[in-house]
Amino acid sequence: MDEAKVIQGSALGMAAIATALWRHKLRFDPSEPEWFDRDRFVMSNGHVGLLQYIMLHLSGYKQWTMDELKAYCHPTANNFTNICKTHPEIEFDGLDISTGPLGQGVANAVGMAAANKCLREKFNKDGFNVVQSKVYATTGDACLQEGPALEAISLAGHLKLDNLILIYDNNGVQSDGPITLTFAENVNDKMRACGWYVLEIPDGNHNVDAIITALEVADKHVGQPVFININTTIGHGTTIAGTCKAHHAAFGHDNVKACKKSWGYDPEATHVIPDDVREYWSEVAEKGRRAREKWQDLVARYTERYPDLGNALSALERGHLGPEWRERLLALQPPQGPTPVRQSSGMVFDELWDMLPMFGGSADLSEPNFVLKKPKEAFGPPGDGVRHQSYAGRYVHFGTREHAMAAIANGLAAYSSRDHEHQSRGQAIIPFTATFSMFQLYAAPAIRMGALMKLQVIHIGTHDSIFEGACGPTHQPVELLNLWRSMPNLLNIRPCDAEEAIGAWIMALDHHGPTVLNLNRGAVPLQKGTDRLKMQKGAYVIEEDEQAKVTLVSTGSEVYHAVDAAALLRARGIPARIVSMPCMRRFEQQDRAYVESVIPRDGRPVVSVEAMSMHGWARWATASIGLSRFGTTVHADAVAEYFQLNAKHIARRVAAYLEDLGGRNALLEPWRAI
Repeated sequence: MDEAKVIQGSALGMAAIATALWRHKLRFDPSEPEWFDRDRFVMSNGHVGLLQYIMLHLSGYKQWTMDELKAYCHPTANNFTNICKTHPEIEFDGLDISTGPLGQGVANAVGMAAANKCLREKFNKDGFNVVQSKVYATTGDACLQEGPALEAISLAGHLKLDNLILIYDNNGVQSDGPITLTFAENVNDKMRACGWYVLEIPDGNHNVDAIITALEVADKHVGQPVFININTTIGHGTTIAGTCKAHHAAFGHDNVKACKKSWGYDPEATHVIPDDVREYWSEVAEKGRRAREKWQDLVARYTERYPDLGNALSALERGHLGPEWRERLLALQPPQGPTPVRQSSGMVFDELWDMLPMFGGSADLSEPNFVLKKPKEAFGPPGDGVRHQSYAGRYVHFGTREHAMAAIANGLAAYSSRDHEHQSRGQAIIPFTATFSMFQLYAAPAIRMGALMKLQVIHIGTHDSIFEGACGPTHQPVELLNLWRSMPNLLNIRPCDAEEAIGAWIMALDHHGPTVLNLNRGAVPLQKGTDRLKMQKGAYVIEEDEQAKVTLVSTGSEVYHAVDAAALLRARGIPARIVSMPCMRRFEQQDRAYVESVIPRDGRPVVSVEAMSMHGWARWATASIGLSRFGTTVHADAVAEYFQLNAKHIARRVAAYLEDLGGRNALLEPWRAI
């Protein structure tokens, strides 16, 4: 390991911090890694994952064996099954979330703290604190320079999340050199200005007792999240201590031997834990088991006293949603007149709000996102100048903090217990976010992390195309669908009307991973052939014609333009069939027979119609109508005409394509934009 190009210096510098946390403070049971009321721990400076793995091994987690530690950062070790990854990954015992991209973990911890605070308010009763856990996170210098962390720190202070303790490994070094190259503000003053209570420890290299005392003070502090600034030395004990080389360079054999000798250990021995160290850590597992059993006894007595709440807590712990939400959506009648899909989605959202443990909010766009049409209790401290606000509320006013919003939502999702092996357990909380589709690009790194972890978060994006209109190209996404459609584990759904909006929510709630809903701004008619159940396969025929000479496949608000264009084509003697494809990912998962029943592979042309970039459509279509440029500032009613995307222009372009094709096999021709 000492020759590997991995980050080891911070693991040495943070050893005292880790000892105080894992040996003395954190509440967990290695024999039951998914115990619901364990303390949550987030290592936002995920490049120090090695230190967390060592703590898990010393604490008695069976999965974290010495053989796994020996294979750290070598992906081919143990026949490619090594769990000691370069950065923590959520699927392994004891790791509450995946971290790596700096700043994300701080925001994740804020989400976990919000979940914990809400559950405390809902379930705890006098003498029955069934939610006792807290959230602890570590951060380095770099995280405190990243946007999502700063956004989340600001919000956490505003929300007074006093169940959150953030520990700063203040070693003064980054990859390029000392942090004074780029970072000079007074961090403590900044944190105080954001509403945090600040503690500082001058010696974080050795003084474990001082760190324990600070953690105890933080644990008792009320009304503010706590920031503990701990001064450490990166690479402590090595000849390169305190330098940027200790951040990322290999120590070398001689340096490692010198360190071991100075600590009184055999310099030639590797991966050996001395007996006195084993003894020091030996009681951790037993202490955790006793804490869990005491909690289980408390919950049993609580359920006797408050059976409805006890059963609700048990269902939440198992992530059991029940069948009622599905029954409600299957029976829900869509609006019959022209309605914006974002409004139809909002109708569905309001139906679900009191039935499901949904938790989230909008980035200062609640009204246009249609997520607050029905009044909802806001999450936050009561009596803080906001009507209908308490920690029992589940609606978060995120402000214009899109990146943190999505990362916080990941933390809300990750608070749940997880069945790593079978992934059969649901989530205790179903987070959602909402903003304009264009601004989801701010949130993309966090949405990607959610996809990597397969966290069920529903990201609502309205004003999803150039049909947004008058705000102009800065607010009109043309390229983002390609990002979402190519992202593993994520569903991108673009419903075309109110019926498909209902189906989109069914699809999102059934999906074990994140979903991005892209919803149009303007009113669209309800189509005769749309079906909330048929759309679960991702694409389906909404207008069939056995004599069709062309298939038009479309998504979102463009579907009704395609339907009207098909009518014009028929009037010109060109029979056409219509396919709605709200979710490419779900469609590509279907069997070949179904795919070919929807998208013919017999040589007849297939034309895609979408007011977006045409990249990706060549897989399904022989030709595409779309955009190869950004949008423009045109009133929404004039956009279709301006870009020639209304029915008359679609029909004209398709007819010209068919004439040029001249009856040839379209599959043998190169894909083209028309």
